[in-house]
Amino acid sequence: MLGFQPAWLLHARPYRETSALAWLLTLDEGRTDVVVRGVRSQKSRYRALLQPFTPLQVSLRPGQGLRTLVGLESTAAPAWLQGEALVCGWYANELLGRLLPQGAPCQRVFRDYSLLINLLSDAEQREPALRRFELSVLDLLGAAPVWQDQMGLPLSESQAYVWQAERGFCPIVDAGQPNVLLGAALLAMAQDDWRSEATRQTAKRLTRMLLSPLLGERPLHSRQLWASLSQQQERTS
Repeated sequence: MLGFQPAWLLHARPYRETSALAWLLTLDEGRTDVVVRGVRSQKSRYRALLQPFTPLQVSLRPGQGLRTLVGLESTAAPAWLQGEALVCGWYANELLGRLLPQGAPCQRVFRDYSLLINLLSDAEQREPALRRFELSVLDLLGAAPVWQDQMGLPLSESQAYVWQAERGFCPIVDAGQPNVLLGAALLAMAQDDWRSEATRQTAKRLTRMLLSPLLGERPLHSRQLWASLSQQQERTS
């Protein structure tokens, strides 16, 4: 008998007449691409379940490459996301779809993604959860920062730094130059302390710099949606 494992749907698209191709984030097997047969049929019992931001239990037929989903259950109602929370959810899904290799175990990423989805509707917790999730993805890909300077010395709370891909955190004298990272904010990130707005802004700047070379030149659709949402909010404010 095939077992079930926790999973989230990242993306789905039509496949043949009544089926779908789905990208799943699973607890045991990481990013897994599957075919869900007959799900687009009106009679399919999976039709209402295969939705983003719904905690799932899935059973997959053993094999390599494209797998076949043979069992699907929901464990709770989908997260009801709107506005900024919804765009952040799409961003997380797009990031995983673009960067995660298939079949790579990623239980920490799964944990932090699950926490993110549960916290997105909380405006105070949304940004810290998103930065924590991004750092988990970077760690899985071997691109997470080491919390020390270019010489291997501990970061200083009173020092300013810039990030250089080949060298890491480099101390600087001029804290007014672009893309400066304050030592106090970096140390707070390392300790998972997100209370300061300066820490949140520093983390956003740093994770974007770290993710950029991994994503390449193709833009993220979710960032375009965010720009559109921000413009809309400016027009109505």
